[in-house]
Amino acid sequence: MKAVVWIVVLFAAAVGIVLTSGIYTGNVYIVVGQVMMRVNLHAFILGLVLFVVTLYFLIKFIVGLINIPARMQRFGTARKGRQAAVALNSAGLAFFEGRFEKAEQEAAKVLENKEAGDNRNLALMLGAHAADQMENFELRDHYLKDIEKLPNKQQLSRYLLLAESALGRRDYPTALENLNAAARIHPNLSRLARLQLRYAFDHGDAEDVLAKSEKLMKVGAINDFEAEQYQSWAYRRLLAEASDAAGLKTCLKRIPEALKADELCVAIAEKYERLGLYTEAVKWVRQYYPQNRRPELLEAFVESVRFFNERGQQKAIDLADSWLKDKPDDAPLLMYLGQLAYGRSLWGKAQSYLEASIALQPSIAARLMLARVLDETGQPQKAQEQRKLVLEAVSDDERHAALEQHS
Repeated sequence: MKAVVWIVVLFAAAVGIVLTSGIYTGNVYIVVGQVMMRVNLHAFILGLVLFVVTLYFLIKFIVGLINIPARMQRFGTARKGRQAAVALNSAGLAFFEGRFEKAEQEAAKVLENKEAGDNRNLALMLGAHAADQMENFELRDHYLKDIEKLPNKQQLSRYLLLAESALGRRDYPTALENLNAAARIHPNLSRLARLQLRYAFDHGDAEDVLAKSEKLMKVGAINDFEAEQYQSWAYRRLLAEASDAAGLKTCLKRIPEALKADELCVAIAEKYERLGLYTEAVKWVRQYYPQNRRPELLEAFVESVRFFNERGQQKAIDLADSWLKDKPDDAPLLMYLGQLAYGRSLWGKAQSYLEASIALQPSIAARLMLARVLDETGQPQKAQEQRKLVLEAVSDDERHAALEQHS
């Protein structure tokens, strides 16, 4: 725009001069001492213009000569700045390609360049992370000391690296200190939340694991499978920490129904049984066993029924017998029915259940229980045969285990 204005002004001046010279065609007199020179006006104007133009280019040439050193210096500075940018780019590429030694070397080149400018900050961070990946902790700490001199807002990378390194060494006080420092700068950073999740997991903090895994899942920082693994662990931890009926009730309110009905179903039944909440344990198994048919539920069921009175035990047998009608070839259920019948001294029922279970799926537990029933009914020889079969089965298992170990 400035050049256009100058062109317009020059053309206007030229037009003005031409018009003026056409109107006035006199002479110009130049007096120097006793000498007077007469010059045609047109020639004088032309000479004046040529003089001004010549003077302009002469001054510009002289100024250009004077500014050559400064221009050379600026050129050198710009060249070094470009070299720093190229080295930084190479360092970044090498780091993400896993060539950490190359990345550190390129980062060092940037730091040696006096014209690196703001590229130094990123080079320091790349160098520190590359040295950490190489497990050259002395070099890493050297970079971190330089990063420490930067403004506080640029310390986030240092805090995260120190926290991650401390977690790897299980130096939890140092890890917590750096995690808290990083949280003061950028509390919502996904990488920070990942490290906090790892810290909470190592410390067995189920509440924090649930909070951090949910936060990361919402922003897509972890996939659903990984989040489910963390949440499952956390719920198991909360379940283990429940020490009474009230605590267990509170815990169960937090667990999703899908987990209660599937993955944690057995653990909850066992927790009821360990806390002495036998009625609740039986109710739990009665609710979920028909849905998932998990044989592990039956163990907690049988152990809890042992503490019922005769009427309660008989109801439990009738309940289990109703499950058997839905699936008559359920070997584990037959075995546990045999145990329930044994507890009620119903030797005939116990024997028939156990023999049916063994016929479908021979197991050591069923044979040992059948041996006890046979002892009670005065059949020691048959009981001994069952124990002998158990010993043979154990020997076979040990033999197979030894063969697998040496194969």
